[in-house]
Amino acid sequence: MKKAIDLHKIGEKLEFNDAREQTNGQRSEGIMTFAPGKKGPGAHKHMLQTEGFEVISGQMVAMVNGKEVVAHAGETILVQPGESHSFVNGSATEPLVAKFWYEPALNIEWMLQTMGDDAMKNGGDWEKVSLLPAMYMFYKLRREYRFAGMPYWLQDVIFGIGAGIAKMTGAAKKVPLPESLSQSHQSVRQGQVITVN
Repeated sequence: MKKAIDLHKIGEKLEFNDAREQTNGQRSEGIMTFAPGKKGPGAHKHMLQTEGFEVISGQMVAMVNGKEVVAHAGETILVQPGESHSFVNGSATEPLVAKFWYEPALNIEWMLQTMGDDAMKNGGDWEKVSLLPAMYMFYKLRREYRFAGMPYWLQDVIFGIGAGIAKMTGAAKKVPLPESLSQSHQSVRQGQVITVN
């Protein structure tokens, strides 16, 4: 059973199931619960993944490439690779509960679990995530995950510097990398080419 990311201070909970393992990395999924009026992450892009949300109860208001999309119970929002998106619980009184998924799974589950564990240890708030380990993760995931509204080259510079400092200070050791990110070059394994950062 995977540990839930329970950020009680800000009214957010993410619970991943075993889809990643069941599908051999083709899909990662879980259930999210957001308190009334709670905003999700700032605008961002998954460069290589489709992200989906199926509302179970409540109302989701998403901004996808600058367009507002509203979904109620039983409705789904799909975000294609490279599309800028953010969302908020559209109700001021009811929690939002939704199934969410990423296809293919890649490393987003690892990132959220790692940062979520850190946030829980530091008081239950994403804003309390340790800076240098987070910068190290964002740099390692730069081919998969980008912040919208900031030039990619600038993200590479900022997070690259942060990642370098994280390595020099030992902060990077707090972030055990998944195998797909732990290689420093392209390798061939069992006749299969694996491209890594």
